[in-house]
Amino acid sequence: MNVKFIIKRLLYTLLMFIFIVTFNFILFRVMPGDPVAMLAKQSKATPEAQAAIRKAYGLDKPLVVQYVNYMKSMITFDFGTSFNYKQPVGQVVWSKAINSLILAAMAVPLGIALGLVLGAVAAAAHGKKKDTILTSTSMVIYAVPSFWLAMIFLMYFGVKWGLVPINGMITAGKDFASWGEYYEDLALHSIIPVVSYALAIFGGYFLIMRSSMIDVFTEDFILTARAKGLPRSKIISRHVVPNALLPVSTIVVTSLALMFTGAFSIEVLFSWPGMGRLMVDSVTRQDYPVMQATNYLVALAIVVANFVVDILYSYLDPRVRVE
Repeated sequence: MNVKFIIKRLLYTLLMFIFIVTFNFILFRVMPGDPVAMLAKQSKATPEAQAAIRKAYGLDKPLVVQYVNYMKSMITFDFGTSFNYKQPVGQVVWSKAINSLILAAMAVPLGIALGLVLGAVAAAAHGKKKDTILTSTSMVIYAVPSFWLAMIFLMYFGVKWGLVPINGMITAGKDFASWGEYYEDLALHSIIPVVSYALAIFGGYFLIMRSSMIDVFTEDFILTARAKGLPRSKIISRHVVPNALLPVSTIVVTSLALMFTGAFSIEVLFSWPGMGRLMVDSVTRQDYPVMQATNYLVALAIVVANFVVDILYSYLDPRVRVE
């Protein structure tokens, strides 16, 4: 592994982190609305109480001091107190992130595996009827908005046929006699959200895998493998698929890194208490500490994922290393 390349990418990642954190700080101070005025309106606070609120959140200090305190809080993951929940933001975000991870842990690997496998099957049958059917189907699914597809599933499987619960993560107010009963209820509530989530990301992986494999089929080393008399199945499994996975690894790592953020439309539609729904609710309720924390965590996950992808790429394909 090229140490110089790793150090260079690490410095680039650090600069990107500083830029994103700074942009996050500026964004929530130039956007319309005054969080203190909103809190004061909700609690009918007096001017003295408003001043106390500003002091409690550090909004009475100069911008430079606010920025330094903000950087410290971002580094230490001390995001302050939520306006809406009246709890430390870290506790609120953590509980929602766990729920999103439960949903994503079932849906994301399923969507990735389905897209990669069917994409490889379509590429192996390039130009044939199987390829046409798979590609057409995946493009239709990819083009359909995920919330619309989820609404169709919800209407038929949940409302019309009554096969699964229509909202929530578990049945509200229900006392579970055992963990098995709890997991059974969770599984029933998860079926439609998981399928909707998986299909929402399936199309992208399918098209990228198919396109990448078709490009690899045109390479000279594939022609050489054919000239040596290798069976088509071995050419695909040993040469085409490993090389086609290089560009796919980027979006796979990014998707895995963003698992805790949830799917906005899916979580809102199914009332799933995850990070995606939390981010939407924080915007509608103008909960600035939560908005700031969630934006920061998403940006941090993307920056770290890009760094991991760069290192992974340099390991899988030495041509991308910078000497």
